[in-house]
Amino acid sequence: MANTKRAILLAAASAVAVTAGAAQAQDSRTVETITVTAQKREQGIQDVPVAVTAYNAELLQNAGVRDIKDLAVISPGLNVTSTSNEFVTTARIRGIGTVGDNPGLESSVGIVIDGVPRARNGVGFNDLGELERIEVLRGPQGTLFGANTSAGIINVVTKRPEYDFGANLELTVMPGDVEGLGMAAGITGGISDNVAVRLYGAARSRDGFQTVQTFNGPRTQTEDANQDFHTMRGQALFDINESMSLLLSADYTERSEDCCGAPSLESGPTAGALNFLVPGSRPLPGADDPFSRVIQSNRDTTQDITDGGYSATFEWALDAFDLTVIASDRAYELTTGQDTDFTGADVVYRDASNNGVSVDTRTLEVRAAGSRGQLDWMVGGYYSEEELVRRDSIVMGDQFEAYLGLLGGSPTLVTDLANGLGLTFIPAFTPLAPGTGAPSGGGNPTGDVFNQDAESLSVFTHNTWNFTDSTNVTFGLRYTSTDKAATADFATSDVPACDVWEAVFGEALDFSTAQNQAILAGFSAGSGVGIPDLVQFGTFTCLPFSRDVYNTIGLDQSLEEEEVTGLLSLSHRFNEDLLAYGTYSRGYKAGGFNLDRFTQAGSSAVDFTGILAGTSEYPATFDPELVDSFELGFKTEWLNDTLLANLYLYYSDFETYQLNTFNGIAFFVTSIDGASTRGAELELLYLPESMPGLTMQGGLTYSDAKYEEFDPTGTPDVDRLSGQNFSLAPEWYASGSVSYQASLTDDLNWLAHLDGRWVSEQNTGSDLDPQKVQDAYALFNGRVGLMAADESWSLELWGRNLLDEDYIQVGFDGPFQPGSFNAFLGAPRTWGLTLRLQN
Repeated sequence: MANTKRAILLAAASAVAVTAGAAQAQDSRTVETITVTAQKREQGIQDVPVAVTAYNAELLQNAGVRDIKDLAVISPGLNVTSTSNEFVTTARIRGIGTVGDNPGLESSVGIVIDGVPRARNGVGFNDLGELERIEVLRGPQGTLFGANTSAGIINVVTKRPEYDFGANLELTVMPGDVEGLGMAAGITGGISDNVAVRLYGAARSRDGFQTVQTFNGPRTQTEDANQDFHTMRGQALFDINESMSLLLSADYTERSEDCCGAPSLESGPTAGALNFLVPGSRPLPGADDPFSRVIQSNRDTTQDITDGGYSATFEWALDAFDLTVIASDRAYELTTGQDTDFTGADVVYRDASNNGVSVDTRTLEVRAAGSRGQLDWMVGGYYSEEELVRRDSIVMGDQFEAYLGLLGGSPTLVTDLANGLGLTFIPAFTPLAPGTGAPSGGGNPTGDVFNQDAESLSVFTHNTWNFTDSTNVTFGLRYTSTDKAATADFATSDVPACDVWEAVFGEALDFSTAQNQAILAGFSAGSGVGIPDLVQFGTFTCLPFSRDVYNTIGLDQSLEEEEVTGLLSLSHRFNEDLLAYGTYSRGYKAGGFNLDRFTQAGSSAVDFTGILAGTSEYPATFDPELVDSFELGFKTEWLNDTLLANLYLYYSDFETYQLNTFNGIAFFVTSIDGASTRGAELELLYLPESMPGLTMQGGLTYSDAKYEEFDPTGTPDVDRLSGQNFSLAPEWYASGSVSYQASLTDDLNWLAHLDGRWVSEQNTGSDLDPQKVQDAYALFNGRVGLMAADESWSLELWGRNLLDEDYIQVGFDGPFQPGSFNAFLGAPRTWGLTLRLQN
């Protein structure tokens, strides 16, 4: 306990500068100079009744923040994880987030880059380029930022073009165990009296930090978690006149990686069957060592990503109000392969040619803001349309049939049972030869194709009434209309053994009917296999990707939603150094469709009998997520405005919460009633007057995020959650950093920087299996450097995860391996040298 307290105090007491322009104007360093756009207009951070933390370019550079995943180390209450590929990246704020494996689920934490919302968390995790600042807004933001922000917003602001010429070059080398190279360059300047441009490009590559045992392949790549990408960005600013400007932006990124293998966390009894087929294909029970970073994977984990788009921002300062128009058009595409069994045996896999996600989005936002008397007002409208395509193919490998049979005691059991059923109940049945019941290449090799079109229109208003010089009332409303339509072209499955089971028991494969119970009883008596074992084996023979019933029923559904969200906030400034506020806000995340094959929806099994008969609908739809949130905030400044100390108390009550869990066979998507998160946050920033080169910042968060108790559903993976804390939601977060820059000689300065993060124990599994618990751990990053006094050059030595801490990002059930668990790991220690040149 003493060590835990010391870790909290260390992380909360350390910090890095967030003041805009601190490096350029050390003599004016005060917390009052920090500005944010949390309310879509520039305001001092201590004047907005919002729990928001801002990180400026200097802090982000020293902390090595290139994408939003890097931000988690320095941002209190933020948790970011990645799992089976880079698209499946999830941000959580105050314990709330959305598991991203199913693209039908939108994100609870919104990501906005230069005023343009990104469609999913995974779409926003690329190299962010030259940054001005990042703002993290905590709690529902459904009024100004709209739907799908029920937990918070990460608002990214990149640097705009400047008229003064500037150029920079950055070269990075990583010579350690994880070797890598990186180069980035930028240039800005005016090309006429009223036109300025900014160009940026970067290319980075890195070795993988996991070694792959490929066995008999066909995989040949022996590394995993490597990285190779390049990105380009361009901006042109047209200052049409003194009151009117147009900013045009374009960006494009390509990434090619091998990701994401997951080592064995704990092996169960099925490891023996795997090793019988391919010796060493999974560590035997007791021999698991996930942090050896050696994984077993005979199939490729290739992923190729392209992401790009255009945006235009028009600003017009009229006499009565300011007009802002932001339009965007973006396209994202991922193709990804996966060794789906996460072993060296060839059981199941996804081939990159038939697996991936593409998201095309277009947005338009128009808003007007002004002041009239005591009222600061804003009205606006927002429109978006999205076209999402998911391609999903799960294919049986060479050893699938033998492995499935060995689970029942014999490698030929798949065909033995299918032949017994066929000869008994199917006239003129031709027996299957061993190896042909669930053959290599079986499953749905050509892949299912899911299409989802979404259209959203909203109007909003956000206003502040300055009741007195010290008391303000902020109120806002947003009306959102959402239309979605989903279709699926399910591929034909080729699994002859499953065809036999469906022919005998019906395409719905409902073992509970009186007729099928009689068939089971008769076959059990003749075969000597118990009825429960027959049901279980039939279910495993006819896994969702093996069944043609989906091809029969298809998917063609739509939904319409209308929701009103809003906020009401009262703030009072007791003096120049103390602001207190209380806020109520309503958050909303849109419902949607489960873009997957599934056999369980909510608390009930899918009624395939009714669906085939046309009396019920395939239950792909899930409900929206609604939350009521209450927050008390106290914003204070001390020591001549050089010390910021803010305290926030919050409680969020979810009427409905969108849940996505994995049980080792399939993902389970549903909406449950009742969840909440409550807690407190302390935020510190110190800019000491006596040491103008020293800046300290820290944060401490307590968050109790849990499911409310609910009646048993009959589904163990869901019932386990009743009354329990969320997964990936530690109760305590502490983060902070310290940075010091000073003169070494008249022409030379030096820099030292340390940032760290500590989190308490958490369960990393979506179904809260105890094997997936991650103990409390701490991460530290550091940087030291020399630089010219005029900042024309700098040379820095940096390291991430300095103590080489081993930790689990996400634990999950070994696919098709009851009793086995795998884990996606956090990155090990990496270090490098960076040379910067600028003019």
